Amino acid sequence: MTELIRQILLHKELTALPELSERGELPALISGLSAVHRANLAAALHLSDQRPLFVICPDDTAAENFARDLESMLGKETSLLLMRDFCFLPTEAASRRGEQKKLDCLSRLMSGRSLLTVASVSGLLQRTLPKESLGRAVTEIRLTDPLEPEDLTDALLRGGYERTEQVEGPGQFAQRGGIIDFFSPAETMPIRMEFWGESIDSMGHFDPGTQRRTDSLDFCRILPAAEALPSLCPGGPEAAAERLEALAERYEKKRSSEQSLKMGRTLRSDAEKLRNHLRMSDLDRWLPLFWEESWGLDYIPEEALVFVDQPVRCSEQAREYRKQLSEDLQALRREGLCPFEAEAFCFSPEQLWKRLEAFPVYAGDAFTLGRGGFAPRSLLSIQAKSLPGYAGNAQAALEDVKVCLKQENRVVILAGDERRAGVLKSFLEERAIPCPMWDGESALPEPGHCCLTVGAVSSGFEYPQLRLTVLTDAQLIRGKNKKKNTGRKLPPDRRRIESFGDLTPGDYVVHEAHGIGRFEGIVKMSVDGADKDYIRISYAGTDLLYVPATQLDQISKYTGGGEDKMVRLSKMGGTDWSKTRSRAKTAAKEMAHRLISLYAERQRLPGYAFSPDSQWQREFEDNFPYTETDDQLRCVAEIKQDMESSVPMDRLLCGDVGFGKTEVAFRAVMKCILDGKQAAILVPTTVLAQQHYQTALQRFFGFPVEIGTLSRMGAGGENGKTLKALENGSCDLVIGTHRLLSSDVRFKNLGLLVVDEEQRFGVTHKEHIKELSRGVDVLTLSATPIPRTLNMAMSGIRDMSLIEEAPEDRLPVQTFVM
Repeated sequence: MTELIRQILLHKELTALPELSERGELPALISGLSAVHRANLAAALHLSDQRPLFVICPDDTAAENFARDLESMLGKETSLLLMRDFCFLPTEAASRRGEQKKLDCLSRLMSGRSLLTVASVSGLLQRTLPKESLGRAVTEIRLTDPLEPEDLTDALLRGGYERTEQVEGPGQFAQRGGIIDFFSPAETMPIRMEFWGESIDSMGHFDPGTQRRTDSLDFCRILPAAEALPSLCPGGPEAAAERLEALAERYEKKRSSEQSLKMGRTLRSDAEKLRNHLRMSDLDRWLPLFWEESWGLDYIPEEALVFVDQPVRCSEQAREYRKQLSEDLQALRREGLCPFEAEAFCFSPEQLWKRLEAFPVYAGDAFTLGRGGFAPRSLLSIQAKSLPGYAGNAQAALEDVKVCLKQENRVVILAGDERRAGVLKSFLEERAIPCPMWDGESALPEPGHCCLTVGAVSSGFEYPQLRLTVLTDAQLIRGKNKKKNTGRKLPPDRRRIESFGDLTPGDYVVHEAHGIGRFEGIVKMSVDGADKDYIRISYAGTDLLYVPATQLDQISKYTGGGEDKMVRLSKMGGTDWSKTRSRAKTAAKEMAHRLISLYAERQRLPGYAFSPDSQWQREFEDNFPYTETDDQLRCVAEIKQDMESSVPMDRLLCGDVGFGKTEVAFRAVMKCILDGKQAAILVPTTVLAQQHYQTALQRFFGFPVEIGTLSRMGAGGENGKTLKALENGSCDLVIGTHRLLSSDVRFKNLGLLVVDEEQRFGVTHKEHIKELSRGVDVLTLSATPIPRTLNMAMSGIRDMSLIEEAPEDRLPVQTFVM
């Protein structure tokens, strides 16, 4: 596809780009470009200049999409430098895959092996180890090198590798005699080395699942398994411990507050661990003490050409990341766990733009509404169009192809592989559109002709001035590889929840016939000449009950009181227990009657019937960068059916963490907004509100949706603006905590309320939610609904949609108690 990319610089407005550097008119900002056009331009500049290309994107998702487009257009491997999570608190285990991928990218940049690199701005600004330290930590081994097993294990331990019984992931190694397995972050599969004396007998990759070798190697590169390694510090762990102790003395001298004393104790404790070479999971908080300042942008090659994707958003995301990091570190300082400010871990966006002045910088954006600290010397605007996704409508796509050919445009159609190219060629020729194959390197076809080549980009594009139109096979016949809704409903009892709590002497239990007693243990008794186990339960007074172990189903653990609450034991043979059960049944019936009346009244309330899906709704859903699961599509269809009904929706969406509940909710929000209504997302915590806000900004980017937040952390002015916008209708979507339930929050036209993690709201809050949601569609999201909510859903009082299918390549959730 290189010839196709070269054509981009023939655009009238872009012909002067290569000369701007010579005239000192960089940085340059080119507007009018969508995401795929920006990737086109970056690829064209790289082909023209033949220099290493370094791209800076606003976030990890944008960086991954940009990298995929670059790889497809240029046919070269692209390295990714993404943000990694700092581990500031001790954990039993943590995935360091993101950190290890970052180390691999930094190693490639340092050695000059990466000609194409795409970085997220947060990942680029993070503190990292200096080039010299990384260079010392990288071990290169050739099959012919003299090497003893002990030397290799020492190198792996210094690099932070963990010794395990069997290697399963990066950063692990295992030894069995003269065989050493290890998984370097530089490799896609683990490596097995077999030694014969003081030399390597064989070396090759192996499959961690089957433990069988897959190929042989002559060379391998071992990277460190983490960034914060005392062994990489100048002077080693001993010098690192001395720095911690020196800082501890400064805090101990202050003695001005309990916080200073805590900080001193933390520093002393960690220094002792370093001296004893103990493994620590939270070393990231001491990065500023291990070495001098070093940042991701220090690794940009001196001769590189830098392309900034959406500079305004890059500045915004960098400030937002630094603000979040500052809040996290502030909480750690209060606990005496980390003494540093955000500046010690993250470069500022202002410093970034200053450092980039040393490079030839081009930037691309859709608009030039603001510069966010980026000050271009040249401004250009070009005419470029993004082609619609057609939502799988092949006929509409074919009509557009015919129109382009009539307008004397050159039409290039990209197929994902050779097989798809053959299918697409037959598909077009059957419809009287001749489309010969093109090798991607020779001259493009004449105007008014169509050709087909193997390749893939994120979306189709058009340059009217160049008379060039590029379509993808997804637009013509595959519908963006999205799954169709099969309408298949999984049985609700596919995975039954079973629970059994072991009893210990002193626990309160309930017998169905005799009531509340105290479990005294299990005793062996001889009855009718046979020894049997009996459960001994004491009741009020001196009454004792012996229940055969075979009748355990009649006993349940009492959960009605807290640990410190005195529980009144029942009296055997009396009427108290039967009266208690009768009162409980009556209360349950009354509650059930009230709930049914409440939901019956809700069914009678007039609701708003939303319109069927529009073209914008389909485009919004097509922009989802991942393939939906069947369960997600089924849940979306069920929610849309409820919203298009005149009866107010009240649906519970239940699914595990990471199964895609948020995306389903966003599609419902978009449907609401497109009908001129407002939507609100209610969450229990400020952190979750901020996460949803950032996700919504990315997901709704490019659509005319105004998003606001309301929480106790918001400044008075910001909250005031949001309240006014909600009242006058200029805010389409608000994401907030309990602050949304305040009396001063007034919506102009609320159409949808999404409640996330309902089980974390109290009774009072739920009463406010009921008032807020009268006649409004309500969607409740939860991975662990409370028993009452789940019971109402299972009994049919509330509707329920269930997501049981995990997305493709979903990583397991890791939960830590710290």
